[in-house]
Amino acid sequence: MGQLSLQQAVEDVPSLRAVFVTAMPDCLLYDSWVRSGEDWIPENIASYFGDLVRANREGLKGLHAWSAEMQVTIESADLLLVLRELRDFVIALAFERSAPLGMVRVHINRILARLSDLLPPLAPEERPRALLVVEFLEKYAPDPHAVMQRVALRTGISIEELRQPERLDAGQLERLEGSVKEILGLDALAM
Repeated sequence: MGQLSLQQAVEDVPSLRAVFVTAMPDCLLYDSWVRSGEDWIPENIASYFGDLVRANREGLKGLHAWSAEMQVTIESADLLLVLRELRDFVIALAFERSAPLGMVRVHINRILARLSDLLPPLAPEERPRALLVVEFLEKYAPDPHAVMQRVALRTGISIEELRQPERLDAGQLERLEGSVKEILGLDALAM
């Protein structure tokens, strides 16, 4: 989506300060619009929004309250930030803190309807599941420096093999996933 298209989708919302479009599942900035005068650097911010939505989704699943229509709303002293999923994207909308929440919701629905027509469907890059599991572990492990040693000890898979996870066979992958779930205290891996 070109910058002009995103700008057109949001230009009539006076309380809007910025929009960040993050492509999932890799949490990469796809596009952004920042109101003139703001000093935000979208490339430094956008990846966090995908992680926030992912963590929120997993928390709600744990509470058996997850819904495809969920949104994350964060209120700070000078900002109202709303995160919503739209197909393969997370849309982060930053509003002035003084904007009435009811109007913010109206604006969000209108903007999302416009963006729905503008955003293309994304096909995630096909990557070996074992590689995704190792990346997930390294991202969320409480002790990332020692975690691969722990996995090696628990699974019987050598460190050398874990450094090239795309070469693991099905049995090794199953042991790897089980070990990662135990280490992170998860019932399932959300990747």
